[in-house]
Amino acid sequence: MRGAIAALRWHHEAMSRSPAKLKSALICLACLSLTACAGRTPGEHLADMPHWMGGEPAGVPPRRGTAEYDTWMAARAQEAARPKTEQAK
Repeated sequence: MRGAIAALRWHHEAMSRSPAKLKSALICLACLSLTACAGRTPGEHLADMPHWMGGEPAGVPPRRGTAEYDTWMAARAQEAARPKTEQAK
C-alpha cells in the first residue's frame, strides 16, 4: 500500500512539472512569433547578426533595392567593361 501511495505522489509531482515546461515552451514560441511580426524577413534579421552568431559572412553583396546595391552593381559593371588584355602569366 505504501508503494502505491509513493507512486501516486511521484506521479503527481511529475504531472505538476509538465505544465511548467509547456508554459515555457509556449512563451518561447510566442516570442519567436512576435519577432516574425516585426516587419522584417528572417534574412534581414540574419544580415544584422554578427558572423560568429550565424549572420552573413563578410563580403556578401548588399541587398537589391538599396543604394549600396546600386553602387556595388555600378562598380561591377565598370570592372566588367575594363579591358582584360593585361593578364599575368
